[in-house]
Amino acid sequence: MNILGIITEYNPFHYGHLYHLKKAREITNSDGVICVMNGNFMQRGRPALLDKWARTHMAIKNGVDLIIELPLVYGIRSAEYFARGAVELLSNTNIVKNIVFGSESGNLKPLKEIASILLNEDEYFIERIKSYLTIGLSYPHAREKALIDFMKLKGSNNYQSNIKEITEIIMEPNNILGIEYIKAISQLNSSLTPLTIKRQGQNYHAKAINNKISSATAIRECFLNQGLSAITDYLPAESYQILEKWVKNQKIAIKNEYLGAIILATLRKLRPDDLIEFAEINTGLENRIYEAAHQAGDLEELIENIKTRSFTRTRIERNLLHILFDIRQKDFEFLDKKGPQYLRILGLNKQGEKILSKLTGKSSLPVIIKPARFLRSINTKSNDPLIKSLSYDLMASDIYSLLYPNKRERKGHRDFTTPLIKVK
Repeated sequence: MNILGIITEYNPFHYGHLYHLKKAREITNSDGVICVMNGNFMQRGRPALLDKWARTHMAIKNGVDLIIELPLVYGIRSAEYFARGAVELLSNTNIVKNIVFGSESGNLKPLKEIASILLNEDEYFIERIKSYLTIGLSYPHAREKALIDFMKLKGSNNYQSNIKEITEIIMEPNNILGIEYIKAISQLNSSLTPLTIKRQGQNYHAKAINNKISSATAIRECFLNQGLSAITDYLPAESYQILEKWVKNQKIAIKNEYLGAIILATLRKLRPDDLIEFAEINTGLENRIYEAAHQAGDLEELIENIKTRSFTRTRIERNLLHILFDIRQKDFEFLDKKGPQYLRILGLNKQGEKILSKLTGKSSLPVIIKPARFLRSINTKSNDPLIKSLSYDLMASDIYSLLYPNKRERKGHRDFTTPLIKVK
């Protein structure tokens, strides 16, 4: 079988995703698609609009054959770790041949050039990053400026891409992820072949709908501000029907005050000395978080009081989730060293059943359909990396359910009771 791999969040599944899926099948001539998808919390540090099972159902209904959940310990981190975890999962299936990602560039060559520079870790390049960090730039911005400085030093004749093109490329989120996918493939010495498709429709960050292929951000904003009927034309019918059902059952995570109260309660139990045990919390950030937690009344005020030019909003939102789930620096280091431990299957269709049969025999990692066969209760303190990582995934589901407006839907242990999503 010619199996294609894609990495997504589907928050929610829209026409841009459908275009990507169809085009990816076309350019690879694949007869099966495996998707690695975030669970209930997104890479930018926010809860998903719909839970992982609803989004799995959307994806399968729209043509994905099999969904693998990206473990939480990769899903709520920077692009580098997000990409590394997802690529390593696809590589460990031992049946995926190509990985196709969307990018603003649509051109693989400059993405590969940038990935090569980042992988080489030239001394001058590293020093330029440090110098920009010392003047208060965020790490992503510091890296962008250091990359431009490095290319100017080496001279444009050494690269197929010009500096203007590189500057534009490294400022776009899907390009950045694509570069990290290419890096991860190289670092892992993986046999995966990366391919890219030019992103269609709106900019990733666009907040106003003006195109049938609108960004997920714009669709969510429109839905939250104007209601379900306002996005009828911007979602495939299958996606809309599932979202409609979840709205009716009040299972949409739209109440930031719920998450905010949980995070504030967690923060107010911690001291600055506790906070520095978490990843990326240092150089005074622990004090900003501590002070803000005792002044803010909701999540938005908390984030606004913490963020600065060097501490970006997205970084802060991810930091807060790390604290919420009690994933400390030592926990990330332990799990990063071990690598992904399992392939958690969330859903499939008829073709997916054939892929699953092949996957079970070929995968380097255990395939999990029923978590209860691997653990009976959450144990994030376990020394077994599989138990530890899977426990964080299950904890995320338990906390996510508390964000539902419908109190009757806020039960825990859903990973033990929710069956595999099957679409015939």
